[in-house]
Amino acid sequence: MSDTDKQYDVVGLGSCTMDMIVSVEDVMRMELTDKHLSDKKYIAIEHSSKLNVNTLKFHPGGSAANIACDLSSIGFRTAYIGGIGADQNGKACLGDMKNHGVDVASVKIFEEESTAISVIIQSPWGRDSSILAYKGANNLFSEKDVPEDVLLSTRCFVWTSLTSDGGIEAIQKCLELAKSTNSLIAGAPSISIIKNRSEEAISLLEESDITSLNEEEIFALTGEDDIHKAMKFMFNLGLKIVNVTLGKDGQWLSDSKSLVKTKPPKVFPADTTGAGDAAFSGIIYGVLNKKSLGESAKIAVSLSAMEIESPGVRVGTPISYAELEDFMKNHPIIQTEDDF
Repeated sequence: MSDTDKQYDVVGLGSCTMDMIVSVEDVMRMELTDKHLSDKKYIAIEHSSKLNVNTLKFHPGGSAANIACDLSSIGFRTAYIGGIGADQNGKACLGDMKNHGVDVASVKIFEEESTAISVIIQSPWGRDSSILAYKGANNLFSEKDVPEDVLLSTRCFVWTSLTSDGGIEAIQKCLELAKSTNSLIAGAPSISIIKNRSEEAISLLEESDITSLNEEEIFALTGEDDIHKAMKFMFNLGLKIVNVTLGKDGQWLSDSKSLVKTKPPKVFPADTTGAGDAAFSGIIYGVLNKKSLGESAKIAVSLSAMEIESPGVRVGTPISYAELEDFMKNHPIIQTEDDF
């Protein structure tokens, strides 16, 4: 089946969650140095204390669901597959994806488990957040729940972190199906699979074509503390394109020959949740549309910048590619390109 005959541009498998965003001020900040002389930052709550919450917001999230929504909004035909519970959070998550134009017909609904929940704790120090993740129905999705016809009819399959045995087996089955029709394989392992199932994360990346990780994720996965060396490790796994997001410092994107460093456009960040998913969506969009590394990187940093301007995932992202183009025209983006 040729790409033009395929029903979907992108099919994503991974987490679907209800994000509960909690803003608190009455927490302590601690900075410690571990045995490797790495500085670690912590937030601490005094034992047996009761803290006031400034704001409490609920937004559907989850990496694979976010990517499907982001890409659908700028013109791609997308589908999400994964597990949710038969509860109100699940209905809200499905409704939000439908509103973004995502095909959710193959989502598995589990009566015996609730939809995953992520408690995102925002403190007064910076915009980065700490997350408490309850996997819920995400952990029940397995190989038998994979809709084969959907995987055989997509230009690109993107997997994000499922850490249960069944979830990893489901990703592996999807990889086999997608590769059988020469689909692009995009992998986005989160810190959870990297820390808990590192061997499986590496094995899945060896079957992938492109990836995007943040600085913490790529260092934890590779054991390196230098970005260039860490990216080289990823290329040695067989990946063709590697993107590393660096927060306010932008991102590095490479095809192992050239390296494009892109500074993000100036915006006023409200919430960084979902920024990495938006960046990877931009890379996938660029690769599938055969754009250059520089063009793909501009799309990625712009999607990410629009995401963080509003609190909550999927709130600030564009509703059309034309809106994204307008953003890029009105926000200068600085890039440098060198040999890798």
